[in-house]
Amino acid sequence: MSDAPKQGAQPAGRSSGDGTAARGGASWKVPLAAGAALLLVTAAVAVVRFSEDPAEETGAAQEAGASGAPSGSAADGPGDAAPDTAPAGADAPMARRQADDPTALGEVDAPVVMVVYSDYHCPYCGRWVQETQPELEHYVESGDLRIEWRDFPVITDTSEDVARASRAAAEQGAFWEFHEAYYAATEEPGERDPEETLAGVVDELGLDAGRFDEDRAADAAAEQVERDFSEGLSIGVTSTPAFLINGQAVMGAQPLEVFEAVIDSSLEAAGTGDGGGRQ
Repeated sequence: MSDAPKQGAQPAGRSSGDGTAARGGASWKVPLAAGAALLLVTAAVAVVRFSEDPAEETGAAQEAGASGAPSGSAADGPGDAAPDTAPAGADAPMARRQADDPTALGEVDAPVVMVVYSDYHCPYCGRWVQETQPELEHYVESGDLRIEWRDFPVITDTSEDVARASRAAAEQGAFWEFHEAYYAATEEPGERDPEETLAGVVDELGLDAGRFDEDRAADAAAEQVERDFSEGLSIGVTSTPAFLINGQAVMGAQPLEVFEAVIDSSLEAAGTGDGGGRQ
């Protein structure tokens, strides 16, 4: 039986908001020192929180208040930006800008880099992938935006296994196809066996199943996932999805307009116009 989150259920430590709090069980995960970590990250980035659903925001605000988030960063009402929001800088903290990175979309020298910390068993991550990411890809196509994926497997005990599987798909040049297919396969409510889902995705994408199994069990896949998770912890990520857009943090599967506003302001700060394309 799958340990994927159930509709309406709230596992221990998890928020009812649109950012899903850390809960994972992999042996290499260190305990999340949420208060101290958030103090570190808020010293470096401005936190932007919006919500389509006030009920969702309530849970997120309670979580942030308990963990030491600065006043105003999580308790603002729907559509209100945190008062301490700072303009995006010309550079993009935490961006790797590796030309051969199979988990990145867009040009290496794009003026704006969105770093995405996500979990394949996070329903809000899936919502963002299905509804919001496609609407942002015109920025990628114009050369204005680069999206860099980071695995932050915290939702279920098998989240890390799926993250490793995505790296195995990347070895066959199919990371983003896997990314979309797995979320699509888990979109419907109800329990499912992750291994059966993975087998279906492998078949759908026409991957070499033997090589896939070998690569996802390899140390390299585990090291890549651990690197991402450790990076997220180091800047105070405690929930998914979490985004850094040229140094501005956006927490949760926010409305499209939130991402567009931050990207456009980042483009302006980088001196590339108003978000309508490079000048």
